[in-house]
Amino acid sequence: MGPFEVAVVAIISGIIYAITKTYMTQKGAITAEQEIAQLRQELDRMNQRIQTLETIITDDGYNLKDEINRL
Repeated sequence: MGPFEVAVVAIISGIIYAITKTYMTQKGAITAEQEIAQLRQELDRMNQRIQTLETIITDDGYNLKDEINRL
């Protein structure tokens, strides 16, 4: 192999490395963004559940002490 061929192989290898690195970086970023979106959706669901529970607990018709005494 001559010096010209070694240079061509080195350049092609560098290009392949750069493409692979860029692809992996973008793939990881997309995965992180998807995970963040899923966590935000879960947080919204949990907030809705907490609001529902607070509504039930603070309702005048809901009296835990009476329910326990009836048992």
